[in-house]
Amino acid sequence: TRLPPYLIFCIKRFTKNNFFVEKNPTIVNFPITNVDLREYLSEEVQAAHAHTTYDLIANIVHDGKPSEGSYRIHVLHHGTGKWYELQDLQVTDILPQMITLSEAYIQIWKRREEDETNQQGA
Repeated sequence: TRLPPYLIFCIKRFTKNNFFVEKNPTIVNFPITNVDLREYLSEEVQAAHAHTTYDLIANIVHDGKPSEGSYRIHVLHHGTGKWYELQDLQVTDILPQMITLSEAYIQIWKRREEDETNQQGA
């Protein structure tokens, strides 16, 4: 009926059977900007929504085996439009193109408002 300001996507990477937990390492291609959800809304709801475009602001990645892996996060600095990768206490710059090459696990998307511009350069 209406679009929330934030969307959280969880990609099902882990499956458990009677013996062990398996991880699906498939790379999922996705854009990091300009994801328009207008076509998934009814016509009445479309008329009520001026803003239906989302941009990725955070991407959580699981690396390694299910039982002994580690996590890292890609996060967008809103003020500069730069992407950073955080793992434990280490923070490094990352190119937006590299984000889509990771085994994304959880993603956070922010709805774009009319006064916001695309600062991510993707």
